[in-house]
Amino acid sequence: MLYRPRLPNGKKAPLSWPIVVFRLTNIICWPLEDNASWMAVVFDRFCWYLAFFIFVVTNDAEFRYLRVNINNMDEMLTGVPTYLVLIEIHLRAFTLGWRKQDLRRLLAKFYREIYIEKSVHPEIYKNIRSQLMPIFALSSFYLTALISYILLPIYFLSIGSRELMYKMIPTFDYTPLWIYLLCCLSTLWVGFIVATMMLGEATVLSTLVFHLNGRYLMMREKLMAKVELLLEKRSRYENITEEYKKILVETLQENVALNRFAQEIQEEYSFRLFVMVAFMAASLCALGFKVYTSPITSIGYIFWAIGKIQEIIAIGTMGSTIVTITNQISSMYYESNWELIVFQSADAKANARLMKLVHLAIATNSKPFSLTGLNFFTISTTSALAILQGAGSYFTCLTSFR
Repeated sequence: MLYRPRLPNGKKAPLSWPIVVFRLTNIICWPLEDNASWMAVVFDRFCWYLAFFIFVVTNDAEFRYLRVNINNMDEMLTGVPTYLVLIEIHLRAFTLGWRKQDLRRLLAKFYREIYIEKSVHPEIYKNIRSQLMPIFALSSFYLTALISYILLPIYFLSIGSRELMYKMIPTFDYTPLWIYLLCCLSTLWVGFIVATMMLGEATVLSTLVFHLNGRYLMMREKLMAKVELLLEKRSRYENITEEYKKILVETLQENVALNRFAQEIQEEYSFRLFVMVAFMAASLCALGFKVYTSPITSIGYIFWAIGKIQEIIAIGTMGSTIVTITNQISSMYYESNWELIVFQSADAKANARLMKLVHLAIATNSKPFSLTGLNFFTISTTSALAILQGAGSYFTCLTSFR
């Protein structure tokens, strides 16, 4: 029922463990197979609406807690981190879940055309895995934070308490055991959606971008290798300009296809990146304040804060990586030894056409690709550092008020 990406040869694509967790535990966001039965589609939509309702109820209960404690900064800020995360994931997860088949089509194209297999290019694959390690680390911290929250209801039941996982004040009496257990289950489901969305989407996006980056590197290496071979065996060709033109056209076609896929990533993630970045500074500030004021009772907050910082840095690094490589593509064409080809050719008209083609290739890549949040900001290391700096400023302001 749940979609499983496949390689061009029909085999199941290997998935990293955060994506496996995301796929198996987050039915709200993960797409279905194309041939899913109508019952599976109905169940999928039912889960989406049910989760949306539970998020709304949880949102209302957490916001009521903030209103009740608005004059007590310490108590209010205890509930702010989970409330901000709840709003963020409400926007991100249900936007993705409503049009999840767009993600399925993007993943299908990725594993069919972009994904770099370990058996074919082991060195590039190894480099991509090393680039993904920070994402795997932050995923571990998010799961650890979730586990710490899961243990809370067990602890509360063991001591006869009826406290909920998050700071919230429901509109109904939840102290009867069966109602309390239902509340725990619903909030636990909310926690799973939040944590798996955090670790899963970051891993999927990073996998898409780093493999795309690898394809750009492979394209550059292939172009240089073909031109070098052409120059070495130039005596075999009557018109070396035409041979070089064929190589250049093939590279341009691949280049355009990669650029088109990059734009598809941007279209898929633009809104969710905007929401993610918009909430980051405020979430970090609130998490930092809670850990600062009560470190002993904030184990889950500590893991969440560490994961959030790693996420900011990792996403920023990913954005800068794709900007850097696409910025080098126009230089790649200029440095592809076209002047040596022109020097070897005596056909002035063919040389003029070739130089126009080189100019077209350079112009096509004159602007590097960058991931943006609804075109308001660019995802990069610089923006990540600015977010961390902003969170630090807000934190200093809050501690001074306290």
